Amino acid sequence: MRNPYSSLSVPDPTPAFFLVAIAAVLVWVVGDAGWLSLLIVGVAVAPFLIYQLFTRPMANIAVLVVAASMPRFFAEIGGVKARPEHIAVGLVGLATLYWWRRNRELTVWMKADFLLLLYVACNYVSSTFMSISPGQTIKWATQQLLVILPYFFLRVFLTSDWRFRKALEIVLLAGVMEAAYALLCFYSNRFFGTTFGMEQDQYGIIPGTYGTQLEANILGSTSAACLVMLLTLYFKERNPRFLIGAAIAYAGMAISLSRAAVLAAGVSLLLLLIYALRSKITTRQVITRAALTLLAVTLVLAPTLISLYNERFSTVDVNNVAADDNTRSRVLTIAIAYDNIVEHPILGNGTASFQLSFEAKDFGYFDLDQAGWIGNTEIRVLYDMGLVGIVVFSLFLWNLARPAWKLIKQEHSAELLGLLLSAIAYCISFQFTEGTLLAFSWVHLGLIACGVALLKNKEHIAFERGLLPGTAGSHV
Repeated sequence: MRNPYSSLSVPDPTPAFFLVAIAAVLVWVVGDAGWLSLLIVGVAVAPFLIYQLFTRPMANIAVLVVAASMPRFFAEIGGVKARPEHIAVGLVGLATLYWWRRNRELTVWMKADFLLLLYVACNYVSSTFMSISPGQTIKWATQQLLVILPYFFLRVFLTSDWRFRKALEIVLLAGVMEAAYALLCFYSNRFFGTTFGMEQDQYGIIPGTYGTQLEANILGSTSAACLVMLLTLYFKERNPRFLIGAAIAYAGMAISLSRAAVLAAGVSLLLLLIYALRSKITTRQVITRAALTLLAVTLVLAPTLISLYNERFSTVDVNNVAADDNTRSRVLTIAIAYDNIVEHPILGNGTASFQLSFEAKDFGYFDLDQAGWIGNTEIRVLYDMGLVGIVVFSLFLWNLARPAWKLIKQEHSAELLGLLLSAIAYCISFQFTEGTLLAFSWVHLGLIACGVALLKNKEHIAFERGLLPGTAGSHV
């Protein structure tokens, strides 16, 4: 039977990327003009963008996804870094109210949605009552709210299978383009010595490629997640474009030199392989074709990457954690964070409050003149919001993952399977580089929630009509 999605085309992203290009050029031209640069960018893009947001529902998704793909860029406003994703949330938020008033009955809310609202409340409670600087942590709690809001925006907009699939394809397209741009940055640096999209001292003497992402490890995480999703769709639908996209995403992950991303992708792809063989959603020939494609990409990249990976793994010693500078700094960060967690175990210390007390230099990053950070997601949540926050956060994830897995076993949904497996990749990589303070992770969780809601709603309708096994004839 022909897949109903195989002929769907992705909404033309050209306007969005064209606007982003205009904005980037204008900011570069005006340099450090501050508010003037923001004003010029706003005047250039606002009219057309607002028109698109209020006339095309999926334009809102495209704007959110594109903005979430470039957190590296920011403007300093009132001591807070305003990133493209924050600005996009403000614009899309206005349009969301308009569309929700027209289609509010179509959104099916779930327990996970309310748990996420409770998680947001925990941020504000801890930031207000537990912080040593409430004014600052409330600002950071608001930033956390801004990056979480895309989750709810997706829940409002993605009320049909068609929209859900379109949104997923937009995310994948953005991920592939992001990886392709990172490849351009990497090879331009290797051949011509350019520095755009590169952090020269990311890994000591080895530069790290971040492209448009916040840093190289985040690029590796997003590329790994994109790789897993694309291969899942390829296994089920066997569309060559997914395999091509997977090859580009794989290359993007590889040139990031992120060890955590490589580990995360390996675990997730192993789980995908086991599921694919057991459920028979694909054939061994398709798996072999995918493996050969990734092998070919590896051989192309090998001459450039072998020496870099040798250097990256040369300091890894399971018997001596201190042998690797990054690992040593992460362990030291967790140890110091633990002391403050013990002091305020119930409600924590306030959102992103770790940076109020520590700087990067305190953990061995002597060349970095910036605030300290906690790289592990669970420790960061525990530090910020205590046991209350980590319990609420865990319940939220559980109430997404559990129904998602049940529905995957029943429906064999390739979209939901790919999202869940790539979420596992994020869970692994976020043990080393925290990503829940950025919007891309909440876009991903929002897609999972939308997929679960749509499939559960289908089940409910089928039950009401007596179409599920065991219900035939129960309704007349």
